[in-house]
Amino acid sequence: MHFNMGYPCTICGACCRNIGGVKELAAFDLGNGVCRHLDQQTQRCLIYENRPQICRVDEMYEKVFYQHYSLEEFYALNLKACQMLQEKEGVKEVLRIKIE
Repeated sequence: MHFNMGYPCTICGACCRNIGGVKELAAFDLGNGVCRHLDQQTQRCLIYENRPQICRVDEMYEKVFYQHYSLEEFYALNLKACQMLQEKEGVKEVLRIKIE
C-alpha cells in the first residue's frame, strides 16, 4: 500500500458520527457521539480548516505516532478503523475505503 497524497479520506462522516469516548473531542460531542461541527446534510466538517489536531491523521502521525509506527503501518491502522466505522454506519459503497 502506497500513499503519496496523504491519508485517503472519502469524506463519509463516519468518524465524525463516532467521537464518543475520544477525550480530545468531548467538548464537540452532542451527547450521542456525533460531532457538533458535522453538517448532517453534506457529511462535511464545518470547521475543517480549524479542526482539532486529533482529527488530522497526517499531523497526528508527524507529531506523535511517528515514534511508534511507520507511516504505512499508521495509515493501515487508521484505514482498518475507518472501514469498521463505515460498515457500522452503513456508508454507501461508493464512499467506502478499499484496503488492498
